[in-house]
Amino acid sequence: MSAASPSPSIFRKYDIRGVVGVDLDEGVAEAVGRAFGAELRGRCAGQAAKVVVGQDNRLSSPKLAAALTRGLRAAGCAVTTLGTVPTPVAYFAEFEMGADGAMQVTGSHNPPEYNGIKMTMGGRALHGDAVQALLRRIREDDYEPARRDRSGSDAGPAAPAPR
Repeated sequence: MSAASPSPSIFRKYDIRGVVGVDLDEGVAEAVGRAFGAELRGRCAGQAAKVVVGQDNRLSSPKLAAALTRGLRAAGCAVTTLGTVPTPVAYFAEFEMGADGAMQVTGSHNPPEYNGIKMTMGGRALHGDAVQALLRRIREDDYEPARRDRSGSDAGPAAPAPR
């Protein structure tokens, strides 16, 4: 496992999850944050993308959430960290705080050696092809946002991130 070539088996239909230190580590989490941030910036079509990040109480969650946050900020997103919260609170915070997306580090119902990342954009769960698109971005080192309208339709190249 490396940040540039994470195991495709952790990119599931509705989330990203794997064994911490085997399939999922800080490097992978940071790459996921960068890929998610690039995708979200494209959907925000020139506006600053805002993301809320929460975590569960697993021992590995604080480091994974910090890595996600680094990746999101590297992609030009404004991040609000929520700390340790249940997953529905992260989803609610996206709506309540006017954010464009939410990411929650959570192992959910899985054994303690697992952890994962659940994601929403525009109030909708990221799933299926959208999760696979994050893997593609990571593997291709493609962190440039493709400009899309808020529905996800292509609208051409995005403006560069403000520095």
